Amino acid sequence: MTLTDNPTIVIAVVALALIFLRQFTARRVRATAYLWAAFLLLIGLVPPGPVLHPTVATVALLVISLCASIAFGVLRGRQIPVWRDGHGVILRRGDATTMLLWLATIATRLVLAAVGYVAFAEPIELNALWLGLGLSLAAQQLFTARRAIALSAT
Repeated sequence: MTLTDNPTIVIAVVALALIFLRQFTARRVRATAYLWAAFLLLIGLVPPGPVLHPTVATVALLVISLCASIAFGVLRGRQIPVWRDGHGVILRRGDATTMLLWLATIATRLVLAAVGYVAFAEPIELNALWLGLGLSLAAQQLFTARRAIALSAT
């Protein structure tokens, strides 16, 4: 099976590339960013779902990895530069720290997936990766939006 045999994977990879590119350009802080998170969450929940062989151990590992994804999203949301431009518009743009946190998010997810494969014979399921990235992006947006609201109140 090649990557192009599964259109869901191709669409998700293209969407992920767009999300990353948008992270590093100055953009308004708007609620539409939640649409990207919702897209990844939906891709992650497409059958067969994030766990192929649910056991206590594999579900626990999924929960741990999702919690890690949320934690990294919170860190990025609290760290990403947010400012008001000359016209009073609230903007955000990722920096080197944002990139490092994204790389750490993905690396953590892949390491935990590998642990599931080695320790529990759970195949590496891309749906779990998309689900985690969607939660991470939603957490990032939530904390970035909170910072934007606080900045607009000043």
